[in-house]
Amino acid sequence: MTDQALTTPSRRSFFRGVGIAGAAAVTGVAVPTLLAPSASAAPVPGYNEKITRDRVIERAMFWVDDPRAYSMENFDIGPEEDSDILWRMDCSGFVSMALAVRFDDNPTGLTTETLHPDGGYEISHSISKDDLLPGDFILQKNADSESGVGHVVLFNGWVDGGYNVLEQSYGAGGTTSRTASYPYDDLAHYHPFRYDLIVD
Repeated sequence: MTDQALTTPSRRSFFRGVGIAGAAAVTGVAVPTLLAPSASAAPVPGYNEKITRDRVIERAMFWVDDPRAYSMENFDIGPEEDSDILWRMDCSGFVSMALAVRFDDNPTGLTTETLHPDGGYEISHSISKDDLLPGDFILQKNADSESGVGHVVLFNGWVDGGYNVLEQSYGAGGTTSRTASYPYDDLAHYHPFRYDLIVD
């Protein structure tokens, strides 16, 4: 399945058409069903390259400034403003868009599970709380969640009361920028990670 096989409206249904079911949404977080990388998964040209922290935040702000409704089934254009380049409108699609991470077997963004260092794409690594910088992400894997659904958000710097989080949130109804307490609203098993190709 490639982007070229999709129809042209600005917001489209992707997973419904290919029969991939979304996971249940609870307490404001949800993730799509795990999609493991295929044996032939390859980066999409022009993506999965070095990217500055400023550029990651700038890309995220494309949706923050023009919020999208949360959906695991729909997707929309990102900062490329190209109808052939679409991003899934859930938490991991949002983070993938910000990081400019696309593979030919997951062209609308990785999942919460596959953004993780153990997710098969080998695009990120664990860091400490003290190492967090804007453009890093904070993630809870499905297996670490009591409900079985994980979540991922972008870190955008420390502020009074916690840190500025940029996220695509089920509970908030879509794209939001807000203050969260560390690691994520005091919920357990959220950990900080860094995209391997991010540069200062």
